[in-house]
Amino acid sequence: MKNHLLKGIAVLAGVMAVDMIINIICNINGIDLNSMANTFVSVLCATAIYGRWTRNEKN
Repeated sequence: MKNHLLKGIAVLAGVMAVDMIINIICNINGIDLNSMANTFVSVLCATAIYGRWTRNEKN
C-alpha cells in the first residue's frame, strides 16, 4: 500500500510539473488554455502512467 501511495504521488508531481511548464510557455506566448480541458487531459495522463507503472506488480 505504501509503495502505491508513493508511486501515485510521484506520478502526480511529474504530471503537475509538466502541466505548469506547458501553461507558463503558453501564457508567455499569449495562448489562453481551457482549464477544464487541460485538467481532464492531465488526469487521464496521470491515470495512464500510474496504471502502466503498477500493472505488473503482485499483491
